[in-house]
Amino acid sequence: MDCQIHLITESKISNMNWQDIVIFHRVTEDALTDRIFTAIDRLGGLALMDVDDYLFDSTAYQWINSPDFQDPVRASLYQEDMLRFRNLLQRCHGALASTHFLAQQVEKLNIPVWVHRNAFSLEMLALSKSAQRERQNSGKPIIIGYGSGTPTHNRDFAMIKPVLIKILEKYPSTELWLAGEIDPGKEWGSSADRVKQYPLLPWRELPALLARFDINLAPLVADNPFSQSKSEIKYVEAGLVKTPTIASPTEAFRHAIQSSHNGFLAETTDDWLKALQTLIEQRDLRIEIGEQAYQDVIERYHPAVRSMELMKILDGINQAFSTRAFEKIDTSKSASVIAFNQQGKDYHELSVSHELESKPSLIQRGIYSLRYRGAATLLRQIWIQIRRWLVPLFPFK
Repeated sequence: MDCQIHLITESKISNMNWQDIVIFHRVTEDALTDRIFTAIDRLGGLALMDVDDYLFDSTAYQWINSPDFQDPVRASLYQEDMLRFRNLLQRCHGALASTHFLAQQVEKLNIPVWVHRNAFSLEMLALSKSAQRERQNSGKPIIIGYGSGTPTHNRDFAMIKPVLIKILEKYPSTELWLAGEIDPGKEWGSSADRVKQYPLLPWRELPALLARFDINLAPLVADNPFSQSKSEIKYVEAGLVKTPTIASPTEAFRHAIQSSHNGFLAETTDDWLKALQTLIEQRDLRIEIGEQAYQDVIERYHPAVRSMELMKILDGINQAFSTRAFEKIDTSKSASVIAFNQQGKDYHELSVSHELESKPSLIQRGIYSLRYRGAATLLRQIWIQIRRWLVPLFPFK
């Protein structure tokens, strides 16, 4: 069987006569997914959930540090969505998980699960190579960077903040750059002017910023299950531009990083302090570890490698559900693998268009919610969006 990938739209559901496996990604249970499951059952197909975050266990809600959860409407809808994720997961025959931690949580639901780790795209690789060419290794100032993304990482940042304060005080040639919705707080003293903030960036602009970092930070609170579920993608993204990473020793980062070889793992305050001092004081080591990280992510996380791994996993899933009489996937003839083997020369042919990424628009999302989740859900979503727009005037306390 040749492996072909199709995007399921509503108009295609009635014509679903070619799918052996349907993969749901970041989808909650609603009236539309009910129709898709009806088609899957009719065709004797197989449904898998792609799990890349701890969104299917409502008990994990208490561990998510998001300021807008102070809005009771937002909090209640998010918890409802977590239940919908769980309901959809439990309807699936199996799951794919991006980390072993997530796989262990899925197994608790008695659902078969296979680990398939995250990868970078060919477009990200091309953008990273361009960023590498433009980077300057002058060594001054030495930029320590943290791309936090959402404000859910404020607790993670707070864990290493005392160390960073000491580092900035000890090394006047250093700067701390924070990208995303992170609150740096105060207590920076005379180093405050060397703490710089950048807005949350579109992913295509991320490589250029990471290439300006001399040291990339990836802290995660150890006793927080939501943090433990995160993949090693921050290491991968930084590695693509040859920037060394210091990370907390979660399962995912322990899988990715050999400490002192292609990055550093730091568990205690002393570990973080020592790793930062080592990389700040030893420029040649920064460059060497950055190069090792680059070679590692190319060898283990390249789409050509990940796609072949996925084909083998899907073949194994077919065999696990052999009563469905699926054909064996012929990985040697996979169109996607053949394209990936071009080593990214034609990456633009495989990249996602800006037009597709801009969908669904707020209006399209609203129409979808009204149609498949009801007017009550739509009204709550409208309120949440309005409340977010008002944050600059009326911030969450």
